[in-house]
Amino acid sequence: MKPSNIFAYAELSKFSDGLDNDDCRSTLLKLHAYFHVIPAKMFSEQLALEWEEIYKNVTRHGPLLDEEGRIIVNSVKNTISQMQKNECFDLVRQIRLLREKVAAEF
Repeated sequence: MKPSNIFAYAELSKFSDGLDNDDCRSTLLKLHAYFHVIPAKMFSEQLALEWEEIYKNVTRHGPLLDEEGRIIVNSVKNTISQMQKNECFDLVRQIRLLREKVAAEF
């Protein structure tokens, strides 16, 4: 099994270090671009599945559209905005746990 790419570890580390448990929704919204910056192919096979599950969860509500059908808020920001506080805490926990798993591969 190939280990995760060092890029995945570096970006995931920056992402998880920027997350704040006290204001998890706000920091997730500020750092939401990391969900688009870190592709699943940068992870080992097993951890790629975990990242894809996290991504699937954080995009479940889809984008917010205006009256003409144009995207005004992307799916990640829209979903995080609608998450309950406990869901945000769980998401932060999952991201940090994934970073630990990636670090263990090196």
